[in-house]
Amino acid sequence: MRVLLIVWGVATALGCVMLIAGGPPVIDRWLNVTSNPIKADAIVCIGGGTINHDIPTADGWQRIHASVQLFADGYAPLVVFTGRGNARVSEAEIYADAAKWLGLPASAIGLDPLPASTAEHPDALLKSLDGRITRTTRLLLVTSNLHSRRVLMTFRRRGFTNVTVVSDYVAKNALPLAMRRPASALPAFKPDSKNYSDPLFRLAHGSSALFTTLREWAALAVYRMRGLV
Repeated sequence: MRVLLIVWGVATALGCVMLIAGGPPVIDRWLNVTSNPIKADAIVCIGGGTINHDIPTADGWQRIHASVQLFADGYAPLVVFTGRGNARVSEAEIYADAAKWLGLPASAIGLDPLPASTAEHPDALLKSLDGRITRTTRLLLVTSNLHSRRVLMTFRRRGFTNVTVVSDYVAKNALPLAMRRPASALPAFKPDSKNYSDPLFRLAHGSSALFTTLREWAALAVYRMRGLV
């Protein structure tokens, strides 16, 4: 028992050091199949969940922001927000409202409130957009790095032939979007020096990333067993 406790303690300490240093260093790499964006017919923002008070998760905000940035650089004329969610308002609508706050025009927005899981997105997209999107439509699928392989495999399994997965995109051109502020308009404002990179913060962030990675591996295994990818 004593030996097991020592081994467990050493393993835990090494794991913490790895997470503080920026891990997991290997097990997440295969999951990331994101690419540089190319011209497309539509940008599809895959819902990433909501939290209290019906606002997007941090991951969801990243997807929304990337989708708006892709639109700003002219990669597609249409941005489709997807997701059912468990609130009185669909996840698709919540994400679309957030995108409009970032300056995305309402005329460029499409909504798909039907899918409740990654597996349901491809077929739901065809149904919700009333023929505007087909399996040969050029799509930019916006999701997180860790979620990208499962999204890509799911869409390809359902016969979509022109899909590219994108994450964390930042517009290269000056944004013509109303809500983007180049600088603060408040004379009293001065930026502080916080960078949130202390060891405990890195440990918390690394732990979250590790469990998200393990969950994604488990989800891929389940999808494989069910023939969904």
